[in-house]
Amino acid sequence: MKKNYSQLSPKNFLYERKGPWPQPSPAHPIGESAAVLHLPCSEQIDWWLHIGSRYMLTLLYTPIAYLKGIINPGLAEVSNTEFMQLFQHSMLSKFICEKFDQNELDLFKADMQPGSKYFYIDMTPVKVVKPFPGIYCSGTKTLIREVEKNKYEPIAIWVEKTNEIIRPNDPGFELAKYYVLQGGALCATLVIHPLLHFPLDAINAITKTALPTEHVLFKLLHPHTRFTLPLENAVLTFKTSLLQAKWWMPYAPYPGDKEGLRELLVEGYMGITNESSYPRFSYPKAPPKVFSTYGEFQDAYFAVFKKYVSVILAEVAPDDYYVKCWATWISQYVPGFPNGDEIFKGTNFVDAVSFYLWSVSVGHTIDHYDYGHMDIRKVPLRLRQAPPKKNDKVHDRSKLTTFWDNGKYTMANILFFNSTVVTSLITTEYDFAESKLQKAVEEFKNDLRKVDQEMKARGDCYIPLEDIARSIQS
Repeated sequence: MKKNYSQLSPKNFLYERKGPWPQPSPAHPIGESAAVLHLPCSEQIDWWLHIGSRYMLTLLYTPIAYLKGIINPGLAEVSNTEFMQLFQHSMLSKFICEKFDQNELDLFKADMQPGSKYFYIDMTPVKVVKPFPGIYCSGTKTLIREVEKNKYEPIAIWVEKTNEIIRPNDPGFELAKYYVLQGGALCATLVIHPLLHFPLDAINAITKTALPTEHVLFKLLHPHTRFTLPLENAVLTFKTSLLQAKWWMPYAPYPGDKEGLRELLVEGYMGITNESSYPRFSYPKAPPKVFSTYGEFQDAYFAVFKKYVSVILAEVAPDDYYVKCWATWISQYVPGFPNGDEIFKGTNFVDAVSFYLWSVSVGHTIDHYDYGHMDIRKVPLRLRQAPPKKNDKVHDRSKLTTFWDNGKYTMANILFFNSTVVTSLITTEYDFAESKLQKAVEEFKNDLRKVDQEMKARGDCYIPLEDIARSIQS
């Protein structure tokens, strides 16, 4: 694209330069990522026809969900082996942290022996949740020891509310495990996974509004932006959003009120001081390191995206005016995104675009697919026995949650947590006129199929390729 920007008319742009644009979040202007509130009517209608209407129809399942809660009350037993497997072989492995801060070293110094490699799992963000009467929450930190690559054993759990360190030979360890898993459910859905949603909305909006539709970058990104902005707006602003946590909502499973839940989003975005496990958000150049086969699965797909994007963006001149403007505007709303002076330095351009495409497709969908398949009776969102001290046994596993709790959780899984695929990654079509770019698209899809086959052969396929959405649709 070598035209001067001033030579283009509004008709050269998707919404005639009047499209969506980010702004400070009304709920938390400083604590949350920029929001996109004013959406084109066509996008809202498109979302409603393909996704929003599904929510309404799915509500008819509510009586069955609650009946299941009556038939299978409470929680299921989680052995120490299964406890670790839930972290070794799921999105919860994202919480396995390698870098110990001084507070973790002080906390677990009696349990860390020379010659062994240790990691820890930090669920302390939970402390901001304000639980409803009769429901309990607690932050936790869990020390784990590496047995072999991507395999760990639990050593000790620190429970924040009781300030106790509970070890596997203690009767209180069973209840402590449930609190760790509750923290995993809360932090997965409201602390780390939202970073694949909301910080990227500014990229979506600015791409649609500021790039000419004939630009190769627009053609590369646009297929991956559909449905997302209305969905994000619904989650953040609708009075019926599950974040509202109103008692009458049959799909609102969280243990506390909306103010505390919203603070979890803030902790994920702003980070937690002196906690290496929760850094302040900065736009990544690649998926963050995950110490599991889940991380290896993500990395394998990211390599495919980077190869593909490198070929497509080679068509963009290194001083492209539109790209510089695009990057400058995005950098004002997305911390860490390279600005117009930085975008063409080194691999910044390829890295930035690759991460966006990977994130809204593979990165996002795999989290939903994996979490949606977890057993809600083993990874609870609500607990009805107070956090344990040493020697505190589970009073009655069948009463740790009620049918009401499990019914809400089941409905949330069906409506929101499970992955939704309206348009899939592997069927994506790009409006490239050049034959060499279309060949690059075919090679990209073939490479995706190869990764899918390789991961299935390894037994590490966390989501089938055909179930990966091309954009954020759930």
